[in-house]
Amino acid sequence: MSLKLEPMTQKTFDEIYENSIHEYAHEHIKSGDWEAEGAIERARSDFEKLLPYGLATENQDLFSVNYLDEMIGYCWLHFEGIKKKTKCFIYDVHIFDSYRGQGLGEKTMLCIEDYCQKRNIHRIGLHVFGHNERAVSLYNKLGFQTTNYRMEKVIGNDTH
Repeated sequence: MSLKLEPMTQKTFDEIYENSIHEYAHEHIKSGDWEAEGAIERARSDFEKLLPYGLATENQDLFSVNYLDEMIGYCWLHFEGIKKKTKCFIYDVHIFDSYRGQGLGEKTMLCIEDYCQKRNIHRIGLHVFGHNERAVSLYNKLGFQTTNYRMEKVIGNDTH
């Protein structure tokens, strides 16, 4: 496979950090979780809590996703476990728009799985917004199972 996960450089981290904050805020707004006002600040606060030391933050692995020696996206993995790091939680997988629809998201997920298996990680978890049907379909195809539901019903004239 010519797709690889390469440890993210500081330069790449600096380039994608702000964009990731904006995308995270946008997804929360789109899902109806957050109001637009203050969303960027809220997203930034979340990122600062999760990555207080940037790339050097313990139990966080950030990768550039490279295909044919070109960066096509990135991913962010968090490792946790009571005594040993036995679970990976995928905070973000992002394939740049111009590379979508080519099966590279699936290949990236398989690389993440391989990376975890080589480190004796037994579980991989992730969160996906309900409106992201493409991602939900991919994760189902790859064998991920829903572990909980959060449901919402709009009543009255709420336009959010």
